[in-house]
Parts: sequence; structure tokens; C-alpha cells
Amino acid sequence: MNDDDEKWEEPLEGNGLTLGPEETLKREIEKSKSLKVDRLRLKDEIEKLKEQKENLQEKNHQLHRRIEALSSESHNSQPENHAKKKNELIPFLIALTLFSALYFFFRN
Repeated sequence: MNDDDEKWEEPLEGNGLTLGPEETLKREIEKSKSLKVDRLRLKDEIEKLKEQKENLQEKNHQLHRRIEALSSESHNSQPENHAKKKNELIPFLIALTLFSALYFFFRN
């Protein structure tokens, strides 16, 4: 054999067999195709995730606006509720005052 033939190294397959140049080229082409398919799938998945993110951000903004509206309504209605409670207590206080006055008047 020639010295050049001894230096030649064949690419090894996983089980230790050597592949010819055509098989190696076919395998590299298939790997490349597989990587392209994976890249396209990932690109589609990224676009879907971006759309989901945008939808969730919009829903989040809507919920924040709703919370702000509800909290401003509750702040506005609190004085009304407080006034209603005061109005409900007035008859009770009048009755209690009358009862106390009558009690002290008839006790003697």
C-alpha cells in the first residue's frame, strides 16, 4: 500500500462501520433538511408564543383598567354608604333619647 492510502480516514458511523463519500453526503443532507424543518417549526412556535403574549398583555391591561374603575367606584360609593349608615342610625338615636328622657322623668 501507498503512504497516502494509509493516511486516508473514513468517517465512522455510530456502530464503527465506515461510510463511503456518497453515504456521508446523504447523511449530511438529511441532517441539514432536518435542521431546516426544526428551524421552521421553532419559528412558527415563536410566532404563536408572541401572539399569545400580546393577547395576555392586552387582557392584563383590560383587567387593570377594570380594577381601577372598580376601585374608583368603591371610593366614590364609600361616602354614600357612610351617609346611609348615618341616616339609618338617626331614628334609633331619637328613640333611645326619648326612652332615656322618659325613664329619668318617670323614675322620680
